[in-house]
Amino acid sequence: MGELLELDAGLFERKFAHEPFLVDHRLSDHPLLSLSALAELAEFLPPRFVEHNLGDVPEVLDDHDAQLKRVELSPGEIARGIETNRCWMVLKEIEQHPDYRELLNASLDEVEELVAGIEGPMRIRKGFVFLSAPGSVTPVHIDTEHNLLLQVRGTKAMSVGQFGDSERFDRELERLYGGKPSRFLDDRPEAMEVYELRPGVGICVPHSAPHSVRNGEKTSISLSITFQTRFSERRGNVYAVNSRLRRLRLSPHPPDGNGLRDRTKDVAWRVARAPARAVRAIGRRSD
Repeated sequence: MGELLELDAGLFERKFAHEPFLVDHRLSDHPLLSLSALAELAEFLPPRFVEHNLGDVPEVLDDHDAQLKRVELSPGEIARGIETNRCWMVLKEIEQHPDYRELLNASLDEVEELVAGIEGPMRIRKGFVFLSAPGSVTPVHIDTEHNLLLQVRGTKAMSVGQFGDSERFDRELERLYGGKPSRFLDDRPEAMEVYELRPGVGICVPHSAPHSVRNGEKTSISLSITFQTRFSERRGNVYAVNSRLRRLRLSPHPPDGNGLRDRTKDVAWRVARAPARAVRAIGRRSD
């Protein structure tokens, strides 16, 4: 049992990367996750790492741009006034701040040994904080990382599901990895299971599982600690390649694990993306 997370090794081994499961944690009273500290973090992060909109939206977005409306306040003002301003806010890649990087790594260090025994070592650790006014909704969407969403303040209901039609799901992931401008989905999976989160309780959500979130009657704060593995990266790269192949009117095979076909697509995608990654790295060094 770790200092920050309480993990059942047997449950983790059975369910990780396949189905959601609840986890307990001890982060509810952490000083870095208070509203005042998070308001300072919101002001610290570059603007492109702060996303916000009014939280009164439907669970499925027909017109993403038209239905996601923003308020004209600074990130710090939104965070400080989250109890009354009806907003939803996410602070992205909080590890850019040294204190939050330490918190992220301390939390994920307690998970890494379990993950390594299933999918190998962790890669690309990232942290996100969600601040939600009462009743806020996060529409149904897909994330491309393994995610432990830890509820710190307030309550929320997370609905997680899968599409019954595997081909439909593969096409959605191809669009996502192939450059779809939004991670929000145009409809809900046929069956979604609801998980109730409260302070001290979180959920481990499988990589690319469709889900939506509805906040409770009080202001919510959640910490999301995410990571990739070589396995999850390969799967995403296969979907990215398949997206390109489908544009050529081909019918590519979906990922099948560690087969030769997947490995070949993975290598091809990483080689093709190498120049773009180099350009981004140069840009970060010149910021």
